[in-house]
Amino acid sequence: MLTLVLSRFILDEVERVLLYPRLQARYQITASEAARFTGNLADAAHMVEPLIVRPLGLSDPADDPVLYTAADGKADIPCTRNIRHFDAAEVQSFCATRNIRIMTDVDALRDLLKQGPAAGYGDRS
Repeated sequence: MLTLVLSRFILDEVERVLLYPRLQARYQITASEAARFTGNLADAAHMVEPLIVRPLGLSDPADDPVLYTAADGKADIPCTRNIRHFDAAEVQSFCATRNIRIMTDVDALRDLLKQGPAAGYGDRS
C-alpha cells in the first residue's frame, strides 16, 4: 500500500512554490487555487508534525523538516529533485538507521514500476 506522508511545513512549501512567478507565468494559479490544492493534499495524506531533534547538517537547513517528516511518518522514500542536498554523511546515517531511501520522483516511479503492486511500499506499521 502506498501512503502519502506530509507535514504542514511541506504543504506550506508546495503552496509557496505554486505561486512562484515562473509557474504563475505558465499556469496562472491563483492563491485560492494553490490553497485548495494543498488542502486536498492534506485530506489525502497521512499528516505528521515532525519533531526536529537536531539539525542534520544539510546544505539547505529548510530540508530538515522534510527528513523529519519522512522519519516521523515512517515513509520509505522521500522524493526530491535536489537529491544532492542530502549527500552529507550525517544525513545518510540518519536515513540508513530509519530505512529511508531518498530518491528523485522519476527514480521512485521507476522503482515502483519495477517492483510491481506487491512491493508493499508504505507498509511499515
